[in-house]
Amino acid sequence: MEMQLRSGRRLRPWQGAARRGSGGEDRLSALPDALLLLVLARLGSTNEVVRTSGVARRWRPLWTELDVLVFRGVDTDTLAGLLAKARHPNLSRLEIQISMLDRGLPAWQMSSLLRAAEEHNPEELVFKVSSRDYLGVPFQLPCFARATSISFRIWNRNFVLPPAGTFARLERLALSLCCVDPAEFLPRCPRLRVLEMDCFWMQHAVDVHSASLEELALNDMPHRDADDTTPRRVNIAAPMLREFKMQTFGDVEMMASFSAPSPMVETLSYRYFAILSRAVGLADSQLHVMDLATAMEWRSRSGQLDPVRVRVLSLVVVFNASYEDASRSFAEEIAGLPVSNFSIFKLEIRSMWHDFGAVVFDSLKAVTAIQRLELVLPQTMDRVWAPRRYSDYDPDDWTNEDFSLPNLGEMEVERFHLIDHDLDVLEVLFASAPNLKTVRIQLPGWVSQSGLGYKQLCSIFGENTSVKCYVNGILEESEEILPPGTPSE
Repeated sequence: MEMQLRSGRRLRPWQGAARRGSGGEDRLSALPDALLLLVLARLGSTNEVVRTSGVARRWRPLWTELDVLVFRGVDTDTLAGLLAKARHPNLSRLEIQISMLDRGLPAWQMSSLLRAAEEHNPEELVFKVSSRDYLGVPFQLPCFARATSISFRIWNRNFVLPPAGTFARLERLALSLCCVDPAEFLPRCPRLRVLEMDCFWMQHAVDVHSASLEELALNDMPHRDADDTTPRRVNIAAPMLREFKMQTFGDVEMMASFSAPSPMVETLSYRYFAILSRAVGLADSQLHVMDLATAMEWRSRSGQLDPVRVRVLSLVVVFNASYEDASRSFAEEIAGLPVSNFSIFKLEIRSMWHDFGAVVFDSLKAVTAIQRLELVLPQTMDRVWAPRRYSDYDPDDWTNEDFSLPNLGEMEVERFHLIDHDLDVLEVLFASAPNLKTVRIQLPGWVSQSGLGYKQLCSIFGENTSVKCYVNGILEESEEILPPGTPSE
C-alpha cells in the first residue's frame, strides 16, 4: 500500500527484506515507511532520530519527512545543515535549543537560523538560546505567518521585525529573558490572545495595547544596571483582557495602570517578591503590599439555594525590611484596578508588630460596598510581643472622614488579641457596619478568656445585640456592658 506525504513523495513498502534469506531477515526495515515514521517520531529528539537513521540505509532520508523537529544541543553549523535537509513544508512543531555560554552567538547567525526555520512554516515554534550578549546588536525575527504559538527564551537580547508582515495566526507568545518593548510587536499580532513576558525591562515606561489580548503575564527580572532605580510603568489598554498577572523580582518599583476599561477582567495578581519593589503602603510605615489578587468565586448566600459568583479581593501586607517610602497608599492601589465591584475583601497582615489599624481602614476606603470581610491579623509569638496598649495610635486617625460599610453582613477575624488596639479596631468596624449580621472571632491558643480583656470584647458584643457573635466557633451570649474607660486588665 502506498502513502503520499505532504511533500508529494510517495512511500512504498520496502521489499528489500523479502529478498533476503531467512537467516538475515531485517523485520524492522521491512515495515512500511508510514509506520517507520511513527517509530521515529516517538524518539522525541530529532538528533536521536538522525543518529538512529544510520542503522539502515533505507532509514536515512525518512526523518526529513517528519512534521515535528526537535533540535537540542546541536552546534549552529550542523543545525543549519539539518534544517536545509528537512523536507516537510508545514511543520506542526519546531523546537531549537542552542547552548553557547562560552561564546556569543552573532546576531546575523541567529537571524539566519530563524529565516531557515521560517521556510518550514511551523505551527508551533520554540526557540531557546543560552548565550551571552553579542555586542548589543539585535537579531531579526521573521513574521512566522503560519505560527499559532511562539516561545522565545533568549538571554538579554533584543530583536527587530522586518519592514512589513504580520504574525497573522499567532495566538500565544512567550518571551523570556530578552529585552524588548511590547509596543514594537503587538501591532503586528492581530489575533494574539495570550502574552507572557519574563524580561529585563530596559524601558522606564511601556505600553501594552491590544484589541485581542485575553491573558497577560508580566515578570520583571533583576536588571543588569544596578544603578538604574527609576520605577517601571506599564500602561495597559486591552478591552478583552480576562486575566492579568504581574510579578517583580527586580529591585525597582513596577506599577501597572489601565488606560482603558477592561470590563471582562476576572483574575488579577500582583506579586512583589523583591523588597525594594514593594511601593504600596502608608507614610512612615514599613507595612507594604506583597500580594494583591482578585478572583471570581462561587459562594452560597443566606436564603438562596444556588451559589452565586462573586468578586473577591485579597491583599497580603508584610513588614518590609526597607525604609523606602511608599509611592501610593493601599486605597490608591485598589482604586487603580480595572474592576471595583468586590463582594468579599480578604486582608492578611504579616508582621512582628500588632499595629495594623491604619492598614485596615485605609484599605476599606476603597471597598466600601463589600458584603464580607475576612481579616488575618499579625501572628505574635506570645503575649510579650503583644503589649496591652500602644501610645502612638489614635483610633480617630483611622477614619477621619465619613466612613461606612453599608452592605457588610459577615466578618471573620483570625489571631484577634484581647488588647486595646484590636478592641478599638473592632469597635470602629461595628460602628461602620449598620447591617452586620455575623461576626466570628478566632483567638490565639494562648489568649485567656477569663481576663478583663475578654469581658471588654463581650461588652462590645452586648452593644450590638442584633449581631450573632462567635468566639472560637462558640456563639457568645451578651454580657453586661462595662462602663466607658474600664481598663482591659
